[in-house]
Amino acid sequence: MNDMCTDSLSTNDFEIFKTRLAKTINNAQSLDEIELWLKSQQCVKSVQLAGYLLKSNPPQRDFIVEFSLYDGSIVTRIVNIYELGKQSFQFHQLSNQ
Repeated sequence: MNDMCTDSLSTNDFEIFKTRLAKTINNAQSLDEIELWLKSQQCVKSVQLAGYLLKSNPPQRDFIVEFSLYDGSIVTRIVNIYELGKQSFQFHQLSNQ
Protein backbone atom coordinates (compact mmCIF):
# COMPACT_ATOMS: atom_id res chain seq x y z
CA MET A 1 0.00 0.00 0.00
CA ASN A 2 2.47 2.63 -1.13
CA ASP A 3 1.50 6.28 -1.00
CA MET A 4 1.95 7.55 -4.53
CA CYS A 5 1.12 11.17 -3.83
CA THR A 6 2.27 13.78 -1.39
CA ASP A 7 -0.23 15.77 0.63
CA SER A 8 -1.55 17.39 -2.58
CA LEU A 9 -1.79 16.71 -6.30
CA SER A 10 -1.19 18.73 -9.42
CA THR A 11 -3.76 18.28 -12.15
CA ASN A 12 -1.24 16.24 -14.19
CA ASP A 13 -0.65 13.89 -11.24
CA PHE A 14 -4.18 12.50 -11.70
CA GLU A 15 -3.00 10.40 -14.66
CA ILE A 16 -0.28 8.75 -12.56
CA PHE A 17 -2.73 8.32 -9.69
CA LYS A 18 -5.30 6.76 -12.04
CA THR A 19 -2.76 4.19 -13.31
CA ARG A 20 -1.84 3.08 -9.79
CA LEU A 21 -5.47 3.14 -8.69
CA ALA A 22 -6.44 0.86 -11.58
CA LYS A 23 -3.71 -1.63 -10.65
CA THR A 24 -4.78 -1.58 -7.00
CA ILE A 25 -8.46 -2.12 -7.85
CA ASN A 26 -7.76 -4.87 -10.37
CA ASN A 27 -5.73 -6.76 -7.72
CA ALA A 28 -8.07 -6.09 -4.79
CA GLN A 29 -10.20 -8.81 -3.22
CA SER A 30 -12.64 -6.54 -1.38
CA LEU A 31 -14.13 -3.06 -1.42
CA ASP A 32 -12.58 -2.54 2.02
CA GLU A 33 -9.13 -3.17 0.57
CA ILE A 34 -9.74 -0.52 -2.11
CA GLU A 35 -11.09 1.94 0.45
CA LEU A 36 -8.07 1.41 2.72
CA TRP A 37 -5.67 2.04 -0.15
CA LEU A 38 -7.47 5.25 -1.10
CA LYS A 39 -7.46 6.45 2.51
CA SER A 40 -3.73 5.71 2.78
CA GLN A 41 -2.91 8.24 0.04
CA GLN A 42 -1.85 11.57 1.58
CA CYS A 43 -3.49 13.61 -1.18
CA VAL A 44 -6.88 11.99 -0.43
CA LYS A 45 -8.86 14.00 2.10
CA SER A 46 -11.98 11.79 2.27
CA VAL A 47 -13.37 8.56 0.84
CA GLN A 48 -16.98 7.42 0.84
CA LEU A 49 -18.46 4.32 -0.77
CA ALA A 50 -21.75 5.30 -2.41
CA GLY A 51 -24.72 3.55 -0.84
CA TYR A 52 -25.99 2.26 -4.16
CA LEU A 53 -25.05 -0.46 -6.63
CA LEU A 54 -25.49 0.40 -10.31
CA LYS A 55 -27.28 -2.64 -11.68
CA SER A 56 -25.51 -2.76 -15.00
CA ASN A 57 -23.73 -5.74 -16.47
CA PRO A 58 -21.34 -6.06 -14.69
CA PRO A 59 -22.64 -4.22 -11.61
CA GLN A 60 -20.78 -1.02 -10.70
CA ARG A 61 -19.77 0.64 -7.44
CA ASP A 62 -18.73 4.24 -6.87
CA PHE A 63 -16.32 5.70 -4.36
CA ILE A 64 -16.65 9.45 -3.83
CA VAL A 65 -13.13 10.78 -3.21
CA GLU A 66 -11.96 14.28 -2.25
CA PHE A 67 -8.43 15.22 -3.32
CA SER A 68 -6.28 18.12 -2.16
CA LEU A 69 -4.63 20.02 -5.03
CA TYR A 70 -1.36 21.98 -4.94
CA ASP A 71 -3.23 25.30 -5.06
CA GLY A 72 -5.04 24.40 -1.84
CA SER A 73 -8.36 23.62 -3.46
CA ILE A 74 -10.29 20.40 -2.93
CA VAL A 75 -11.73 18.48 -5.89
CA THR A 76 -14.17 15.61 -5.79
CA ARG A 77 -13.88 12.69 -8.18
CA ILE A 78 -15.90 9.51 -8.63
CA VAL A 79 -13.96 6.24 -8.77
CA ASN A 80 -16.16 3.83 -10.72
CA ILE A 81 -15.49 0.12 -10.30
CA TYR A 82 -16.94 -2.97 -11.97
CA GLU A 83 -17.85 -5.66 -9.46
CA LEU A 84 -17.05 -8.92 -11.26
CA GLY A 85 -18.07 -11.33 -8.50
CA LYS A 86 -15.99 -13.83 -6.52
CA GLN A 87 -14.09 -10.97 -4.82
CA SER A 88 -12.93 -9.63 -8.17
CA PHE A 89 -13.01 -5.98 -9.28
CA GLN A 90 -12.01 -3.94 -12.30
CA PHE A 91 -11.29 -0.22 -12.52
CA HIS A 92 -13.68 1.52 -14.92
CA GLN A 93 -13.09 5.26 -14.65
CA LEU A 94 -12.11 8.25 -12.56
CA SER A 95 -14.57 11.00 -13.39
CA ASN A 96 -15.71 14.42 -12.26
CA GLN A 97 -18.58 14.48 -9.83
